[in-house]
Amino acid sequence: MISQNALDLFAANRAAMAAGDAPHLAAQVLPGPDAVSVTRDVAYVSSAEGASLSEQMLDVYRPADVAAEHPLPVILDFHGGGLYYGSKENNACRDMRLAEKGFAVVNANYRLVPEVSFPTQLQDAMSTLVWIRDHADEYGFDLENVFVTGDSAGGALALYLCAANSSAALAGALGLGTVGGVSGASEASGVSGASSVSGVDVRGLVVTSGMFRLTGGVHATALSYYGEGYFQTPRDHILMKPYLDLDKLIVDAGASFPPVFMMTSVEDFIADNTYELARIFHARHRDHALKVWPRGRERALGHVFHIVQAGDPSAREASEAIEDIAQFCRAYVR
Repeated sequence: MISQNALDLFAANRAAMAAGDAPHLAAQVLPGPDAVSVTRDVAYVSSAEGASLSEQMLDVYRPADVAAEHPLPVILDFHGGGLYYGSKENNACRDMRLAEKGFAVVNANYRLVPEVSFPTQLQDAMSTLVWIRDHADEYGFDLENVFVTGDSAGGALALYLCAANSSAALAGALGLGTVGGVSGASEASGVSGASSVSGVDVRGLVVTSGMFRLTGGVHATALSYYGEGYFQTPRDHILMKPYLDLDKLIVDAGASFPPVFMMTSVEDFIADNTYELARIFHARHRDHALKVWPRGRERALGHVFHIVQAGDPSAREASEAIEDIAQFCRAYVR
């Protein structure tokens, strides 16, 4: 049961965040059709799995000068917004700019809190990975080179997805073992050597300004309200409580958890979340890289700055951050 106070908080925050995003979204300069080809609003769940909602849609971006049948490395992206706000349109410009650099980018919506809880959002995330597996030929996806990224709360979604995808036992513990037909998917995927739950081995994970703490910490008071939406039922609490401990999540994900690139800035109000995760990766001897941007010289480099500023051609540091993501992915392409 979600209290009225929590519902009011979600509603107020959604309105405030939409108002804050409106100016830069209206002013942004998107790559043109001569640079990026766009396929919009593709449903990633079938009618057999339930009625398709606008939140269960995705866009696909590809460089316009690459034939559709030519397989490209894939970047699957989840937008931020505290798990209760946002849409793929918020990330469209940044993702199109990644596509210009030689990637097929899948920009996915997911159902939002408080209409659903976090475990259901993880089901949506796994469904997008299965959709990529099943539509590789149609959209020119190179299934040997799939990367996952997420910003802010989308970073948490991406992190938990990659952990679950790396371990059948963990996927089962999180209630994801049969999402989208992933049970036995590796045998059916046709991907050489695929050993993951979805049948797609993720080559790398990129998380920017990640909101990895879903409870406790310096934002414990606010998270106590948000948690009413994140974990709405006894089942939600049973599934998630052990894995709110990020160290346990990473340990149980096993050795096949992909290399990780983390990016934040000293002006990011939740930079501590990234520092904590980096400490865990270091302690567990997992392949990772961390970039912390200093205070911006030309403009503030706040939370998810490279997405907010992606549509501003003069935002030099945002452009460099986008190139950093592309370079990390290129380094792990087979």
